[in-house]
Amino acid sequence: MSGPAVVSVVGRSGSGKTTLLELLIPELTARGLAVGAVKHTSHGFLADRPGKDSYRLYESGATSVALISGQQLATFTRLGGEASSDASIDTALASLPRGLDLVLVEGFSWEPIPRFVLVPDSEPPIPEHLSHGEVLRVVKIPPQREGEKPEFTRTLIDSLADEITRRVGGP
Repeated sequence: MSGPAVVSVVGRSGSGKTTLLELLIPELTARGLAVGAVKHTSHGFLADRPGKDSYRLYESGATSVALISGQQLATFTRLGGEASSDASIDTALASLPRGLDLVLVEGFSWEPIPRFVLVPDSEPPIPEHLSHGEVLRVVKIPPQREGEKPEFTRTLIDSLADEITRRVGGP
């Protein structure tokens, strides 16, 4: 295999994608996998703070700015062109370091990435706009109150981690 396995979690906004990944990542790393993550956002974001040196360098027009310490590295790169919701998964994956066994992706529902689809109990099994690519499993989300995070059982997390570990082949 030339690169890490890639598995996506897709669902509508507020369905629990980030919460699910927060629970899966420590389980998968405990199993010895080197895990990276990519999150798609359909709107812009501010990854640095106004007034900081790296922000000033980026705002001055630098194509890329790297911010590094002994523990972390962050790179801010202009993608160019018009703002688009169709940011490339390939661009995001290429930005990650080598040596990862797995990249968990949040979003990129239009890409043909193997995926877990989060769907509220009250919705059809797989909304068409989330069915691109190989659907590994549909995860039904129980009803929740407005603003509450969905709760995922330990059994579900273990089961999804087993499925991912089989796909990756383990470390």
